[in-house]
Amino acid sequence: MRRTARWIAIVATVTAVVSAAPSGYGADRPPGLVRAQIAQGVLEGEALPGVAAFRGIPYAAPPVGDARFRAPGAAAPWPGIRSALDMGPACPQLIDDDPTENGAAVMAEDCLFLNVWTPKVGTGKRPVLFWIHGGAFVVGSSRNTLYDGSRLAAREGVVVVSINYRLGAWGFLSLGTLDAGYRESANLGLLDQVAALRWVRDNIAHFGGDPANVTVFGESAGASSVGALLSMPEARGLFAKAILQSGVPSDRPAEAFARQNRLAEQFLKAAGVTTPAQLSTRTMKDLLRGQEKLFGEHSDLGTFVPSIDGVVLREKPFTVVAEGRGSRVPILIGTTAEEMQYFATAEDLGIDEKPRDLLLEQLRAVVGERAGDVLGVYERLYPRWGDAVVQIASDAVMRFPTIRIAEAASRHQPVYMYLFTYRSNSTFRPFGSAHAMELPFVFGVLNAPEAVAFTGRDPARYALSDTIMDAWAAFARSGNPTPPGGPAWPRYEPSRRQTLELGPTVRVVDDPLSEQRRVWGTAVPTVEQAWQFLQVNR
Repeated sequence: MRRTARWIAIVATVTAVVSAAPSGYGADRPPGLVRAQIAQGVLEGEALPGVAAFRGIPYAAPPVGDARFRAPGAAAPWPGIRSALDMGPACPQLIDDDPTENGAAVMAEDCLFLNVWTPKVGTGKRPVLFWIHGGAFVVGSSRNTLYDGSRLAAREGVVVVSINYRLGAWGFLSLGTLDAGYRESANLGLLDQVAALRWVRDNIAHFGGDPANVTVFGESAGASSVGALLSMPEARGLFAKAILQSGVPSDRPAEAFARQNRLAEQFLKAAGVTTPAQLSTRTMKDLLRGQEKLFGEHSDLGTFVPSIDGVVLREKPFTVVAEGRGSRVPILIGTTAEEMQYFATAEDLGIDEKPRDLLLEQLRAVVGERAGDVLGVYERLYPRWGDAVVQIASDAVMRFPTIRIAEAASRHQPVYMYLFTYRSNSTFRPFGSAHAMELPFVFGVLNAPEAVAFTGRDPARYALSDTIMDAWAAFARSGNPTPPGGPAWPRYEPSRRQTLELGPTVRVVDDPLSEQRRVWGTAVPTVEQAWQFLQVNR
């Protein structure tokens, strides 16, 4: 993405996207091979220490040609043996020059692939962890170095699956009001995720996984996707547990769908066509250029995200989950302690330099005359101005919505809350406990160069990663995330707000950062108001 597109992505809960070639290959040896028979045919994957990896498995038909903006079709069988050594390409996206990104330029429209890591092919009924990547619904892929499932699968004896799904205009272009033949196009990325879950239901037993014990987990836009799946009747019964990392079910109002329709109209103009059907005459590069032009000229319309279209999403996912009308499965949810610190370090944003009068103006829009009191509490708790701004933005955008959904959902199903407090000592940028910081810990990939640039080299990170992997796997097994040998992790209750702190010390804390929460009172920022706290200019 260019600078404008980067801002759009941030406003839609972007995460750092790290893409790379698959791990496990030695420079001086060919891969060991292992085979699996599934419904589509025979796959040949790679035998790694303690785990077998099958990469680039098609879970749906190629969404190309006339299928470009339509719901995913069934994957076709193949004759003979299909190689599953290499990741499939990323779905089309605009690539930023963020140094934490690498390899995402390997992309194609034929991108609906998934990857499986398993301790043993064909035997056992192991828990399945089904990963949905973040990236603001416009960037990201399962090629991400930080999402390599080999260590998590080998250490915990679980099956790990990661997927691609359509992004940007390909995944969330609202064409249905322009042509009824594209009635599902506004949420195709979500339908891709459902198709991948159905593939897991039908095939994961061949990899030693239990189709009745699937845990969906995701971060940022991936967590918002998990929230949507919790609310969708089409996804009911396809998973047994859910983990939401730094993201919640969408709370965007139904009126936002009209903005998505206007965005689609402007996209057609940017792509140089007048009807949805004519989009099939344009190449992938044409559409990427159109998307970049659109972001540059119409940033006021937002970006491509899931929306309430009355077809795939019939009402706000947040409301469905909060009222207990979605999938009533155990939920594990949480945030990092300094979510927006990631964006404070961005060269083109720098929210830690926000003028004080502007921040007060933004606070007044939410809490009215108490704006000075709110700011006073943060300034006392965080004497450095930039830290106070980051904490206000982190609370408004991420932590408070997470608390709201945990409070509501806990009345209907088991909920467990965490707060990730590890602070990076990276020499690259002062990331602190930023958005996406927990990712290398969840997958146990701390020694990947991209992870080191993000987390730093604090030796304590290894023990914390082991604890987190143990907890996520325990949750996948039983619905209770208490890690072996760790403190008992109690269910979240609004009266005590029990939260497991995951940091230098792993401990249960009642109502962490409580003074920050209390000073806001009952004021709840809208989605638009919350994201205002990331703006540095009027």
